[in-house]
Amino acid sequence: MSTSLSTAQELLAVLPLFNRIMAVELRQETGDDTTMPQFRVLTYLAEAPLTMSDIARKRHVSFQSAGELVQALVERGWVVRMPDPSDRRQSLLHLTDAGLAQYERVQHHMLERLTGFMDQLDEDEKTTIQQALQSLHRVLVEEVIEHVEGS
Repeated sequence: MSTSLSTAQELLAVLPLFNRIMAVELRQETGDDTTMPQFRVLTYLAEAPLTMSDIARKRHVSFQSAGELVQALVERGWVVRMPDPSDRRQSLLHLTDAGLAQYERVQHHMLERLTGFMDQLDEDEKTTIQQALQSLHRVLVEEVIEHVEGS
């Protein structure tokens, strides 16, 4: 078996475990039914205000699905809709102060949890993982720029 194939198999085995742990951590930290897709929207909006179309495109979902996702965040008081000054037909979604605080609190908690896993590794393992993740990140960003966002 090639190294690339076995590495890909390991990645496919690890990612669902990682996602499951982070989903459980998210629910425990928020104490409610916040989902990973909702947290991802908070992450996007922590970077910059976006339109509903932007959210739908980033999440690879329909406009209606994005609307339902955002509506749950609006009802919690974490996101507000404001008129888009460049296009009055659209609204820009912004994090509220409460939404930003929620995002930062959960992000901090998840990073602490991941740091606990990393602390179980020796320095060589940590270095190897860090280098591998940087390389994988580079390749995936190139893929997204070339194929996903270009379509």
